[in-house]
Amino acid sequence: MRSKFLNILFVFVTTITIAQPKFPDKFPFDTLAYIDKEGVKCYFDVAKTTKKIFLFFDISTEAQAEAMYGGANFVFGERRTVIFPIYFSGQLIKKPNMEVRSKIAVQLFRTPETSIFKEFGITKNDLPLIVVYNEKNKLCGITDEVENITKIACGADAAQIKLLRLKLMTENPNKELLPYAGKEVAIIGEKTKDTVAKVITNKYGDFNVELTDIQQDYLITVNEKNKATKFVILAKQSGEVVGSFKATDKGFVYRLLATDLVNLPEISEEEDDLNFTMSQKNISNTNQFVITENLYYQLKNFSLSQSSKETLENIYSLLVNYPQFQLEIISHTDSQGDDKSNLTLSTKRSESVVDYLIKLGVDSSRLKAVGKGEKEIRNRCKNGVDCSDKEHEYNRRTEFKFTRK
Repeated sequence: MRSKFLNILFVFVTTITIAQPKFPDKFPFDTLAYIDKEGVKCYFDVAKTTKKIFLFFDISTEAQAEAMYGGANFVFGERRTVIFPIYFSGQLIKKPNMEVRSKIAVQLFRTPETSIFKEFGITKNDLPLIVVYNEKNKLCGITDEVENITKIACGADAAQIKLLRLKLMTENPNKELLPYAGKEVAIIGEKTKDTVAKVITNKYGDFNVELTDIQQDYLITVNEKNKATKFVILAKQSGEVVGSFKATDKGFVYRLLATDLVNLPEISEEEDDLNFTMSQKNISNTNQFVITENLYYQLKNFSLSQSSKETLENIYSLLVNYPQFQLEIISHTDSQGDDKSNLTLSTKRSESVVDYLIKLGVDSSRLKAVGKGEKEIRNRCKNGVDCSDKEHEYNRRTEFKFTRK
């Protein structure tokens, strides 16, 4: 009797195991054929260095799938991500009112069992389902819940990214930051004790260094004979301060921890993605949060570029997913040009953002445009200061301030 029970239990467990979706660790296709929004057959090269996200759903799970689509854009951003919405219609007829704002149009399949993804073991009971592969086409994670998208770890292959772009600055007697220009900088691996690079800072204090091992700490050293120099800081080339050097008998030294490397430019693959630091759970529990992003315009122009429109579609998704929030759009310029003209320009840029979000379908009562021109410069680059393009760019930004109604 017990043996019969165990056999039945074994069959039951085996059936459950087989029924579970099973996605390969390595994405099995080299290319994906799809139909674009104009109805033309296209091919996507899977070797592209972008995250690939597959969203599987059907008519009964459409609402949850749209929320998951917004969640994926929220977590991963859209610039280095391609989302493939896969719709199992049963009849291969798309609902006229169904629209997912994706680079890849919704792809139609009759059933999971007859689609190109049939080997993955998906059934209707698994829907909606989101599956994420990284830039190297390795599986990052799977979930059927919006809340769990933030738990999918899908970072870049940091070992492939070795170039750091940094800046040294010092202070004058008036406590103003100045470039620490023309200085020889040595970078020493703390584990190996090897000098991995020696570089000279340029007129803006900038230098680039290539690292072959980001699993160890590094010492950044500068020899300084001038005793009048008391203070040196390390910054990103945008002017954003990273930390202060320690003074020694020979000059200055900064210990750059391996754990901090991933947050510096060129190490982090997500440097260009939206600054989405809030999790879905945190948003549900907060009354206000701010996302800061660079929206790109032509010089002295307030027309939105295509890349800016793509960024705003992410913002639109947030507004759709969180109707309890209003949005204030605050645009800033750099200090180049006339103060009054910059204020006017920043206001027009915020108004362009509002107009585009309204065009996408956001109620105008939820939106407010604000221009601050060059009133809130966030590095040393105020009027009359010679700064690099990257430093000026750091001040040209748009803040998206979400506030609960």
